[in-house]
Amino acid sequence: MAHSFAPRFACAVVVGSLVTLRTISAQSPAETAYDRVAKAWAAHTSLESHFEQKITNPLLGKSATSRGTFQQQKPNKISITFTDPVGDRIVGDGTSLWVYLPSSTPGQVLKLPANADGAMVADLLGQLFEAPKKSFAFTGGESATIEGRATHRVLMTPRIANTVPFQKATLWLDDAEPRPARIQVVDAQGVERTITLTTWTPNAVLPTNAFVFSVPKGVKVITKLPGA
Repeated sequence: MAHSFAPRFACAVVVGSLVTLRTISAQSPAETAYDRVAKAWAAHTSLESHFEQKITNPLLGKSATSRGTFQQQKPNKISITFTDPVGDRIVGDGTSLWVYLPSSTPGQVLKLPANADGAMVADLLGQLFEAPKKSFAFTGGESATIEGRATHRVLMTPRIANTVPFQKATLWLDDAEPRPARIQVVDAQGVERTITLTTWTPNAVLPTNAFVFSVPKGVKVITKLPGA
């Protein structure tokens, strides 16, 4: 019996290895590039990144550029501090999302639940790298150079509409380190949001007040979105 079992066992190992190889080889270049970054993202507990953002509205024929610093402490705290326009800030403190944009809506701050749609948009990296992979179709995977960095371009399209706050996302994933160099998302209205991440510091030591928002004197707190 021992002699007959050995060949069967060896055959099972070979078959299992072939199945594993087929699974690996069946993975597209886009999925391989995405998995590398998603795995690194899962290991991060915090992040600090400087960014440049361009929002283009094709219906209005307008675009706007902003710059600032993004900070995140997992699982549910974020801070976006704009240096241009200076004074604008978005803070998710784990309980509420504060949206303070005096450059466009002076004299008021929005205070929304932590799970509001706005929080999903603010935590764009989490939406892209923590969502179930099976929820998206992955295409692309070709090489591209972004700000002098070698990357692979990956297109993510939700398999079911309205499950995330965008209809498609394009990621330019860095070849030298496991992180995005640029992200572009297009929402349901066709508005394009392109974010170039000029620095990337995972597991950063962040200030204790990074996720604290203090309402400025004379600023009105709004708890509902306009039209809600």
